[in-house]
Amino acid sequence: MLGGYLIPNAGGDVAVTDLAAGYVPAQDHAWACQSPDAAGFDPGALARAVAFACEHPTSWPTDIVEVIEGGTFDPPPWNRVLGPTQPRGGPCGVVVSGGRLVAEWGDTRRPDMVFSVTKSYLGVLAGVALDAGLIGDPREPVRRASPHPALETAQNRDVSWLDLLHQSSELEVELWGIPDTVDRNRQLSPQEDGSRFDRPHQLQRPGAYWDYNDIRVNFLCLALTRLFGRPLGDVWQDAVFGPLSATPGWHWWGLHGSDTEVDGRQVACAVGGGHWGGGLVTSARHDARLGLLVSRRGRWGERQIVSPGWIDAMLRPCPLNPVYGALWWLNTDRMLHRAASAGSVFAFGVGMNAVWVDPAIDLVVVTRWIERTAFDCFVTMLADSRHG
Repeated sequence: MLGGYLIPNAGGDVAVTDLAAGYVPAQDHAWACQSPDAAGFDPGALARAVAFACEHPTSWPTDIVEVIEGGTFDPPPWNRVLGPTQPRGGPCGVVVSGGRLVAEWGDTRRPDMVFSVTKSYLGVLAGVALDAGLIGDPREPVRRASPHPALETAQNRDVSWLDLLHQSSELEVELWGIPDTVDRNRQLSPQEDGSRFDRPHQLQRPGAYWDYNDIRVNFLCLALTRLFGRPLGDVWQDAVFGPLSATPGWHWWGLHGSDTEVDGRQVACAVGGGHWGGGLVTSARHDARLGLLVSRRGRWGERQIVSPGWIDAMLRPCPLNPVYGALWWLNTDRMLHRAASAGSVFAFGVGMNAVWVDPAIDLVVVTRWIERTAFDCFVTMLADSRHG
């Protein structure tokens, strides 16, 4: 590493001078590199943005158990570790332009818990289910394709796949010992100030209220697991990461006791984030592949992994929140980050973990463990580092 940039040919990566516009990396250890200047960046300005990310690490302890049990997410008695965790690494990230590595810092091959970035993976996985015909119409009630006793109540029977994906389901459920009221008494989204803590709101009808949450996303994981009849991690590997030639070492964990019965078999059920442990454990390079897939509207080289129609729908604002799609954050009217384009989309996880995708210019940026209050400045610095 030199000044935060990847040295061409170091660590198995290869330098390129002339590649097709649709270039995608074949394997993680052979990801083509391009100089910042050739990719349209001012090298000095990009170096300063990278240095800023390195100099503003999260204040979180490295032990994720301390984060959960310390009440970062929930007050007692819900600040409990209910699934596997692992200590976090240090700040790291990549800048990918036109599919090629332009900048890299920290240990980008280290798998770490990514918390709610998992939700955005889940949004893409819903597209896999749609493409396979397992879901006929995302506006249909979930119970038609994936029956569950919780979906037979008056409150829940009309909850659709889109309601769950849009975070507007108002699902009333207790899942693996955690009631939905835990979700209804906190505010963790980038738009909220945390002023409502331990004061749940009154339930409304499905699709009538937007409420960023985890338990209902976990129920979406359960519904998709029952739909596929397989662990979500296995489905993701076969449908996405396998075709993307992603390296091993990543995991999609559930909680202790979160298995579900499907056709008389016990199937492991992963969860949609690390709120109580579990969720996805990926590297920054894994997340960059996800970002590139979304930037290319579900296409990877010559292969269509997820239908472009679903990618478009996934990144369309939901009726109740202009900056939220189907488990992806949107920069509509530049409301989240003024320096990023209005067409930018984001996957966010606390900590802070972020995947920033600007499809118009085929840009993917992944940052890990940067201080939350510093992220907007990093976005500004990186945006300003582009020529023109």
